[in-house]
Amino acid sequence: MLKFLFGVLTDPLGLSIDAIWEYLILAVIGAIAFGIAWNISPGGEFGSLIHWVVRLIAFVILWAIVYGIIALVQWIFANWILILCILGGVVVIGGIIAIIALRE
Repeated sequence: MLKFLFGVLTDPLGLSIDAIWEYLILAVIGAIAFGIAWNISPGGEFGSLIHWVVRLIAFVILWAIVYGIIALVQWIFANWILILCILGGVVVIGGIIAIIALRE
């Protein structure tokens, strides 16, 4: 029953990338979450419940981190000209500050 609930709760957590890469990344995240939950679960009467709760929490946290990284990379690729302009401005301002600091 807990496996079914885990599958239902983690299934809609889709990433904004190609489906093959999405399933591959989600499989890796699921394996890492399983490893974390396996090592934390003490066994015994409530071991299974603890395992599934920890596994769900670890999965969601790892998924959120990966989702944020993917969103950031997609934003960088979509706005690379803006990023280059900002970096160029920072370099120019840094150069002006360095010139002023060296003259005094």
